Formats: sequence, C-alpha cells, structure tokens
Amino acid sequence: MQRLDKVLSSVNYCSRNECLKLVRRSLITVNGVVVKRPDMKIDENAVIEVDGVRVENPRRVVCILNKIQGYVCSTSDPNSPTVMELLPDKLLRQNVVPVGRLDKDTEGLLLFTNDGELLHRLTSPKHNVSKVYLVKHEGTMSENQIKQAKDGIVLKDGTVCKSAIIENVEDGFSTITITEGMYHQVKRMYAALNSHVEYLKRLQIGSLTLGTLKLGEVRELSESEIQELEKLC
Repeated sequence: MQRLDKVLSSVNYCSRNECLKLVRRSLITVNGVVVKRPDMKIDENAVIEVDGVRVENPRRVVCILNKIQGYVCSTSDPNSPTVMELLPDKLLRQNVVPVGRLDKDTEGLLLFTNDGELLHRLTSPKHNVSKVYLVKHEGTMSENQIKQAKDGIVLKDGTVCKSAIIENVEDGFSTITITEGMYHQVKRMYAALNSHVEYLKRLQIGSLTLGTLKLGEVRELSESEIQELEKLC
C-alpha cells in the first residue's frame, strides 16, 4: 500500500502539492470514490481517475541495465543510439528515464526509474550515494596516488573532489569508489593523478551490484531492493 500523492508524483503525473489541490477540488477518484485526503493508502491495482480520465499503470518502476559501450545516456539523440533503445517496450511504456549518466564508452550498472523523487535523491551529491567503478590503466596505482584520492583530488580545472577510495585489483586494474557524479569525473580524477583511463565500468551503486546481469541485459528491481536504495538517500 502506498500514499496516493506519492504514487502520482512517482510516475511524474503531478507533484504532491498539485495532488492536494486536485483533491480539494474533488477531481480525483479511487475505484469510483472521491478522494478526501491526498495521503490515503491505495494498492497497486487501484483505479485512479483525475477529472474522469484514468491514470494508466500508476506503479513505480526501477530497473537496472548492464550498459553496453556505444550508447549515450539520454532519452533521445540525433547522432547516437541511446540507452533507451536497450529497454523492452514494457519498460518504455512506464516512462522510465536514466538515473544519472555513464559516458558513451563506459559500460556497467545504470539505473532507470519513473520515480522523480527517487531519481533526484540518487543523483544529488548531498546524499553521498557511493558508486564503484572498475578502471583499466597503465601500471599500478601508487600509495601516493591512493592517498591523493583519499584526501580529495584537485582536478586540472581546480575543482576539488570529495574523498575517494582507490584499490588495486591487479596490474593495470583498480577500483575507485566515489560519492559524486561530475562530468567525466573518474577519467578526470585519474588524469589529475597522471594516469590515463583505458576502460571504465560501473560495478555498484550503494549495495546494488550487477550480479549475474550480462552486458545489454535489464531487469526490474524488487520492492526490497528499491527500499534499500531509498535508505541510501
């Protein structure tokens, strides 16, 4: 059971304040009954109508994609294929959008949702949601480079990054954990450490990992997995 106003805002139908205004005007019905309170609890099979027009499939969706290189993280692009082309029609019909960005040449974990509030919270830097990347580069990251990351790398344009954790995996590979999502951030951080990123893959957001998901595959998250994401922010 979820609050009516949260259901409508999570599928980008209207904001919670707008829902309150509609309720005060007696324009919303649930299963044919006029709604008196915007916080009334409804189940996923409830029939919601606004001014006599049914709100189709008002369910929250969060899904995970193992992104392939060559796709841009946008809902449309005239010059390149987008990650939306990797989603099945049933998810496209739920009006999901990418949560944050991965570079065109970057692989790995990418979330989609139709919950505008969750999207904002996951992408807002103030919530410090951790993201783990696998990085291929030349040689092994030195103790000094690892310390610089922990202390906060200063990018070549003067931007100071939050503390990050770099761990060597094997020669030529390391992982980095960050809590921000600036443009080309990981590549710029390694460049500031005089190391060139040859390959980049996002492995994890918070406690959520790719698991056995193959490149190009997508699946919906369970309600318990969504709740774990909500706890992060």
